[in-house]
Amino acid sequence: MRKFLLSILCSFPLLCQAQSLEQVIQLAQDSTIAAFQSRYEYEYHAQQFARFEALRKPQLELRLTPNYLKMVTDPARDYVYIRNFNRFSTSAQLMLTQKVLGLGGDAYVGSQALWSEYFRNDQRDMPREFVTTPLVMGYQQSLLGYNPYRWERIIEDQKLETARKQLNYQLRLIAEEATRRFFRLACAQGMLDMCERNQQTADTLYAIAKEKASIAMVSLAELRSLELQRLNAANALHSARNEEQLARESLASYLRTEDLPEGSRLTVPTLTRQLALTDEDFLDLARTNSPAIQQQQTALSEARQQQDKARRERGAKLGVDLNIGMQQLNSNFFGTFKDPQLYMIGAVTLSVPIMDHGAARKGHAAASAWTDREAQALREAERALEEDVRTTLDNLRSHQQLLVSTGEAVALADDVFELTAENYANGLCDINTYSLAQSRRDNAYNQHLSALAGYWTTYYHLLTLTQYE
Repeated sequence: MRKFLLSILCSFPLLCQAQSLEQVIQLAQDSTIAAFQSRYEYEYHAQQFARFEALRKPQLELRLTPNYLKMVTDPARDYVYIRNFNRFSTSAQLMLTQKVLGLGGDAYVGSQALWSEYFRNDQRDMPREFVTTPLVMGYQQSLLGYNPYRWERIIEDQKLETARKQLNYQLRLIAEEATRRFFRLACAQGMLDMCERNQQTADTLYAIAKEKASIAMVSLAELRSLELQRLNAANALHSARNEEQLARESLASYLRTEDLPEGSRLTVPTLTRQLALTDEDFLDLARTNSPAIQQQQTALSEARQQQDKARRERGAKLGVDLNIGMQQLNSNFFGTFKDPQLYMIGAVTLSVPIMDHGAARKGHAAASAWTDREAQALREAERALEEDVRTTLDNLRSHQQLLVSTGEAVALADDVFELTAENYANGLCDINTYSLAQSRRDNAYNQHLSALAGYWTTYYHLLTLTQYE
């Protein structure tokens, strides 16, 4: 009887169908809604960057423009300077364009043709017309000195890098959430184990006490105390089962899986991981890999682009459009290629603000103020990140020390409980001493589970901030 009682009091249920923390995190990063959304978002930005790269290469385009014009005056009169006619024309343009990345303008070379057909009773003064330009070359730039393509390269590179870092960050956040739900279930399972042990113990003690009471070896007060303990254990077991079921459903819902049937158990990691880097190394990793910092740097670059553009538009604005080509007009299409004439066109646009009530100057001041705002926001984001990293490192070390002390408390509480259980079975202590030892063991076990949960959630939060492996 004594050995049976000790085995009941000190036994722990065996874990079955165990799933580790790493398996749960991997499943979460492969199957959660947030993971799919993050990958789709990164794919969007990757395709946008590919489109940006494609637009910087030579572009060949064919444009066809049909046009219909109907001129109607007084049908009874037909002046020389106003004719009643219907005109249908079609232009075709084949153009190869290339962004001149070093200057900020566009160069082009191509060919174009125009066909005009007039419809009226007397077409002697309005014949069919063909205009062809076999070759045209040119360059245009709306604002000299301002190069939007250089800014586009900087900003688009930063946007793609932000998307990449954001994807990694989201996957780390998923690992954090999976860790929290994992340990919620692990703690619920641990609590359920304790409640089941306490229920078995209370039933066994009450059955033994009833036998002793029949021969007057146990007082009525002690028997009623054991009966109350048995009832409390049953109520606690019911609550623990409900909490374990809720925690299981929460984790399964997040993982979008049914691989957590009732009775499956989690393998709780017990060994901590040593950090091989210094605090400054972690801070450098956090600054380098933070999507918030990268996004703020992108916003600062966009603000500086607008500031540069506003600065150059503040004074006189100069633009150019130069082209050279060969052109001819004829009533026969092939006749336009017999004697093409060389032409050169140069257009220079100079815009000088004489009275704009300070609009250009105030626009530059507004762009400068916004640039200062984004620079301050970047410094604030860096400060907040540094504070978060340092706090996380301090918490991680604190949880690591707490794990050591709670582990020692669990081992000591187990030894004390086993000795107390043996003494109670031998009649060397009363029920209150035994209940106190049991409560201390359960409390030590709970504190150790909480320390484990705190350590691993803090550890994965550090990985989220720094992308440390």
